[in-house]
Amino acid sequence: MTQPSAALLASWATDLFGVTASATLLPGELDWNARLDVEGAPAYVLKVHHPATDPSVLALQDAVLEHVALTAPRVAVPRLLATAGVSFGGHARRARLLEWLPGTVWADAGPPDEARLRALGATVARLDAALAGFDHPALDRPYRWNMRQAAALLGDAPFVDEALRPFVHTTLSRLDELLPALSALPQQAIHNDANEHNVLVGSDSGIAGLLDVGDVVRAPRVCGLAVALAYAQFGQDDPMAAALPVLAGYHAESPVTPQELALLPDLVDVRLAMSVVNAAVQRRSDPGNSYLAISQTAVRGAIESITREPRELREARFRDACGYRPIPRERRIVAWLQSAACDPAPVIDRNLAADPPLVLDWTHTDAATIAAVESKVSASGHTFGLGRYREDRDVYRSDAFAPSQAGGQARTVHLGVDLFVPAGEPVFSPLDGTVRGVAYRSDPYDYGGVVLLEHATDDGEPFWLLIGHLGREIVSSLTPGQRVRRGDRIAWVGVPAENGNWPPHVHVQLFVTLLGHSTDLPGVIERENIDVWESICPDPNVLLRLPVSHVPARDRSKSELARRRRANLAPVLSLSYADPLHIVAGEGAYLIDADGRRYLDLVNNVAHVGHGHPRVVSALAAQAELVNTNTRYLHGTIIEYARRLAATFPDPLSVVILTNSGSEANDLALRMARTVTGREHVLVLDSAYHGNLSSLVELSPYKFNRAGGNGPGPRVRVCELPDAYRGRYGADGPLYATDVAAHCAGAPPAAFLHESILGCAGQIEPAPGYLVAAYAGAREAGALCIADEVQCGFGRVGSHMWAFEAHNVVPDIVTLGKPIGNGHPLGAVVTTPAIARAFQTGMEYFNTYGGNPVSCAAGLAVLDVLRDERLMAHAAEIGAYLTAGMTELATRHSIIGDVRGRGLFLGVDLVEDRNTKRPAAADAAARVVESAREDGVLLSLDGPHGNVLKIKPPLVLTRADAEIALATLDRALAMAGEVTA
Repeated sequence: MTQPSAALLASWATDLFGVTASATLLPGELDWNARLDVEGAPAYVLKVHHPATDPSVLALQDAVLEHVALTAPRVAVPRLLATAGVSFGGHARRARLLEWLPGTVWADAGPPDEARLRALGATVARLDAALAGFDHPALDRPYRWNMRQAAALLGDAPFVDEALRPFVHTTLSRLDELLPALSALPQQAIHNDANEHNVLVGSDSGIAGLLDVGDVVRAPRVCGLAVALAYAQFGQDDPMAAALPVLAGYHAESPVTPQELALLPDLVDVRLAMSVVNAAVQRRSDPGNSYLAISQTAVRGAIESITREPRELREARFRDACGYRPIPRERRIVAWLQSAACDPAPVIDRNLAADPPLVLDWTHTDAATIAAVESKVSASGHTFGLGRYREDRDVYRSDAFAPSQAGGQARTVHLGVDLFVPAGEPVFSPLDGTVRGVAYRSDPYDYGGVVLLEHATDDGEPFWLLIGHLGREIVSSLTPGQRVRRGDRIAWVGVPAENGNWPPHVHVQLFVTLLGHSTDLPGVIERENIDVWESICPDPNVLLRLPVSHVPARDRSKSELARRRRANLAPVLSLSYADPLHIVAGEGAYLIDADGRRYLDLVNNVAHVGHGHPRVVSALAAQAELVNTNTRYLHGTIIEYARRLAATFPDPLSVVILTNSGSEANDLALRMARTVTGREHVLVLDSAYHGNLSSLVELSPYKFNRAGGNGPGPRVRVCELPDAYRGRYGADGPLYATDVAAHCAGAPPAAFLHESILGCAGQIEPAPGYLVAAYAGAREAGALCIADEVQCGFGRVGSHMWAFEAHNVVPDIVTLGKPIGNGHPLGAVVTTPAIARAFQTGMEYFNTYGGNPVSCAAGLAVLDVLRDERLMAHAAEIGAYLTAGMTELATRHSIIGDVRGRGLFLGVDLVEDRNTKRPAAADAAARVVESAREDGVLLSLDGPHGNVLKIKPPLVLTRADAEIALATLDRALAMAGEVTA
């Protein structure tokens, strides 16, 4: 039927919905669509549905839009504004008015980068999550775009282009095999149509919204994911590489199960086959509708790519993108190969224990290198293992395993181990097995005889060993299907003339799957797929049992690291900065990235005496070379460290218990206080943070009062923060302390726990007189006083070794961590002899690594450096210089409300208004940090509002470093647009 003009659709918008607008026709499969512009700007979409459209389907669409609007505000879908009936050409149609979503259709938005592809997956996942609780009778309607019903399309396969017919028939015929597994998955409503014309890209290149809910059906959610993956591959040079970020984005938002991943490659194929069949049928019935062919060229390209890549390899790549081991059976095979049940014979009959191989990790295959190898082999008679994962200068290419680029992808990473031995050396089968393939190769990059042996674990799990660069006679001496026994001679090492003039050697490679291939399996692969292929080809040393390592450290790019982190590290672990740093080294007060750029580190109080301090490194190495054990043995290093550490505290603090971290130290301190007092309640300061253990999160308002927190536990009493800048009592510390006394009323507490300077609260030093009064109130109630010096101790405040000393108090227990090992895991509890004795109840405290000699050696070295380099006095000097400089900056930058702290534990409070002291907006504060980072200075934010710049650098920060820091901060504040007139 002829489509009405844009003018007619505009008049319907006025007559039916009271909207005065100009109309622009939009493409549609069956419906008539128009964009309605009001005063020159897009405002609405008018959809006029085909007269044959089932009213229940329209009701379904309306219900879906309403449901998503209510339950998933993060997912933008058009809001339904009104519906009405209209007649045209003697047919009644349903008209619907929808809001216009701004954005560019995916197909017109240009090539997507990885971030946009990930965002697409996350958006589809969020919509699926919103639809999981939705139900409607029309979800189960017979529908040609429901994958569960796709087998019915086989009858239309004859209408498909002849070149695509085999793919369509094979794919749709497999549905009977897939349906049991597919039906076992939870069924829900899915969007089912995240194609390149239904996805909107925003001005920031993120996903602005999803259009068209007309294909919503009930099916496993993996079917909707398969749709998104299928269309994301369109027009891409490497379609699979485009699909993987979409899958990773979906998985990060809504984890995909192994059962779903096992079906996903087939479901992507099914969707492509459905698209081909449905387009062919629709073109026959409506040949003049160009919209029906809009995606078919891209579909054809995706199918051509898919059919060149083994299905199992695609599933492995999908699994790897989600952080699962690519080939699940690899784990069982490798476990058996490493077990006592596996007793392989040598592939090369040499006594490796008496004649250990030298490891050659070469990076070039030029004539000079080959000559050097030949010389070493002939001179020493040693066996050489060629480094696994080595990168060759020469480029290997293979069409069979590089389906997406003409001529194949560059393959430079070696997967096997090459054993260099004299020509003619006999080669043996390591295990009982069967010959599965024999060949002689003479292509430019792979020479010599090749044999593929099939072996099996005790449980019958098959695996394969490929041995190459053998003599030509192998093709006549071995036959596929032939049985071989453990230790049987199967071949000889080829002479150079048979071996491409390489030094004589054998290539040994292990496979846990053949991917449908035989001796034509690749020995080198493209670098970006190492993670997948190391699962397909586990390290053959589990069979060779060479007594030396031949696997060099992996050197991943920054983007590879980010992808791997997202896949295998929990998302609860955050990264600093919008563009995270790839840090590979540190020196003094500087961190160094993978490109060699140096960043002045103003936040790393863990590297207390500087990154990589040579005295600390030397002490660690020397002790590690001797022994590392636990505290159940007498050891001089542990005793010496405890003695010297205790000597830095005032009486009666003289007893030390060592832990691995500050969190462990605080947890132990709580146990001690509760055991000694027989009480449970603990007083803490508002906005405080004391560690990441469960026992400490419930005592940390900085955690339990923020996102994801559940508020204080029943044993926690939160006392008012003695904040001299924003607090209601100003600098009157004793007035704040009355809150401590008030919380001691009733059931008395076990302890008053406080940071001597509160870091996460915003670098806040308690108001003068507060701790003296608070200690008095707590002790009057019988509570112990615990000073958390994890961040601010060890001379950082400049005036004293411990920050509590600046307040004229002596705690009952002090906890230490972070800086005391200069980054090595070390923490401590320091207490009085009386409390230590009262804690001895018969229940032993034992910490396997707490107080180990290596950590204690690091701790001793830190004490030595602090003393010999006079770093406490240095902290006072440089801290005073920084404080004066930042105070001067405040005269020119109105965003600075307060500069506070002691020594090199400083805070800069950023505000919107100095009079009201209202905290600066989080984005304004973040701009300062990001600008400084771009300029080579690392800062971070803290405080309940994320508006306080925290400055707590390594104590080796120099005057020149401080000048750089101040100049950078000056520029960063100016760039944040906060310079006063």
